[in-house]
Amino acid sequence: MTMNPTRRRLGAALAATAAFGLLPACQRAGAKPRSALLTPAQQQADLAQWRLAVLNRHPRFAGQVRLDDELEAAFAAAQARAAQALALQPLMASFARVNPAFRDAHTLLLPWLDGSAPGDAVRRQQFPFGVRLSADGRLRLRSHWRRERDGTDLVAGSPVLAINGMPAEALLQTLAACSHGETAALRRHMLTVMWPQWLQAVLGWSGRFQLTLGMAGGPDIELQLDEADRWQAVQSPPELPTLQPLAAGAAWLRVPSFDVDDDPAAFRRAVDAAFTQLLRDGADRLVVDVRGNTGGQSDAGAEIVRRFISRPVQPVARARERLNEDNNGWLGHRGAAGTMREFDLAREGLIEPLPEAQRYRGRVAVLIDEMTYSAAILFATTMQDHGLARLVGRPTGGHANQTGNMMPTRLAHSGFTVFIATRDFIRPSGNPSLGPVMPDAQVDAAVEAAAALSGGSADAVVQRALAVLQAGA
Repeated sequence: MTMNPTRRRLGAALAATAAFGLLPACQRAGAKPRSALLTPAQQQADLAQWRLAVLNRHPRFAGQVRLDDELEAAFAAAQARAAQALALQPLMASFARVNPAFRDAHTLLLPWLDGSAPGDAVRRQQFPFGVRLSADGRLRLRSHWRRERDGTDLVAGSPVLAINGMPAEALLQTLAACSHGETAALRRHMLTVMWPQWLQAVLGWSGRFQLTLGMAGGPDIELQLDEADRWQAVQSPPELPTLQPLAAGAAWLRVPSFDVDDDPAAFRRAVDAAFTQLLRDGADRLVVDVRGNTGGQSDAGAEIVRRFISRPVQPVARARERLNEDNNGWLGHRGAAGTMREFDLAREGLIEPLPEAQRYRGRVAVLIDEMTYSAAILFATTMQDHGLARLVGRPTGGHANQTGNMMPTRLAHSGFTVFIATRDFIRPSGNPSLGPVMPDAQVDAAVEAAAALSGGSADAVVQRALAVLQAGA
């Protein structure tokens, strides 16, 4: 069984905009023109369809006849706003205000005005740069960029001060009211994963942008961004795991994503190469960094876990699936729609160890933060609960007990796509309580931000992890 609490990358490269491989071709066809007006009755019908799909598919509501109070109130407020005919963009901005009430980053209305992943023509109209939130809460460029026509260079990490005259903090607050995730912190971070789409879907911004950037050691700059501009990513964050030597006998394995569907063999080769080097060099301390890793496939995390174990281990204590007409098998052989199916964890989902000669026996720390999510949370709890590593960093924005296996529903009138989690998972310890994954050694965000602003190359969280590992000698 692939546990797959999948939240595939939906970042600047839009690797996940193939709709997680779950949207049938028939659902991608027939998108409405963005100028089309939907009547109040059509809006009400779409909201009713969405609500019923959540009630029938999400494991939290198995056996219930209504949603929880917060969600029912959010849908009722959206129904009340459906008082006049609206085009798709303002309708999206209204509907998306339901998203925060799910308290689940795997269940949301996607900010795709056409109901499916933006194609090249639409992406050229959208904001051109990926962004991230740093430890100090500031919005920053994710990559280095160069504009082809005049050689203008933008540096990764430059703070985004304003877009179209709206300060970055105001932008984050406005868009967070439409974002998804268990906590307010996670919802702010999740915005950065689909930043260009949120700007277009909620604010209607496309085509031209005015960008205000802060520059290190110099005045702020104003840039006019035009759809005719061509920007080249000069230096982007790595996609695959990379190993970097640290102090004598220590190494840092950065794992930016577990989204490996496009090329799982490349991920395995990168992991193999890293651990071959670790064993060759005799490193006795390893820092595995899954900060900012929003997940992907749980099998990818298992590929790393199996380097540390000598016997099979379970990545979860319990895994269940809410059945519906799309996942209950041929002629419903898995069970009746609406019921919960338990996975047999003694037969499915075990992580098997590698041969003894390939096992890493040094001390291990795993770095986590607010954006460690989905399959990366399963990885972190597996490492923590089985005593394979100490966790260092900041609490996750998402819960330690995850949902997953997002399935799409296409709303009949707007054509919008909503994703609904159909599985839930309890961490290996069996603790069912809601709450974040807590690090064994916490590094305050202010400390991390201050270290970054000091201009040094040292990462405060990595340094804390090394100290934890050294103390455990």
